[in-house]
Amino acid sequence: MKKEFILVAALMMTGGLTLAYAVNVDKGKTLFESPSLGGGTTGKSCSTCHEGGKNLGSDLFERKQFTIMKMDKKSLAEVINICIEKPLGGAAIDSQGQDMKDLIAYMKTLVGNQAGNKENAEKK
Repeated sequence: MKKEFILVAALMMTGGLTLAYAVNVDKGKTLFESPSLGGGTTGKSCSTCHEGGKNLGSDLFERKQFTIMKMDKKSLAEVINICIEKPLGGAAIDSQGQDMKDLIAYMKTLVGNQAGNKENAEKK
């Protein structure tokens, strides 16, 4: 809840977003851990392959192109939908919809934690 409030407050102060368009990191986490995301049928969730952000890559949000399962994709939303369709056995979700925004917002926390964990490990 605190993460949501800070994000919303910061965006509203800069005029970048209204409350109606705020992301929900907690909902994103729920989606990331849900085997029913997109109507999934395999019992897998995003966290099955990417627990704690594993294999997401520290440059995930900087990339201009992605290759997944020998397919080239131009956006992270397209990559997420490939994962929903193939490993999860579900249907793609709206790439501009609230669920996708919430899911990506949660993934950003995972990638951020990876960078912090790596820096802490290197200091030891």
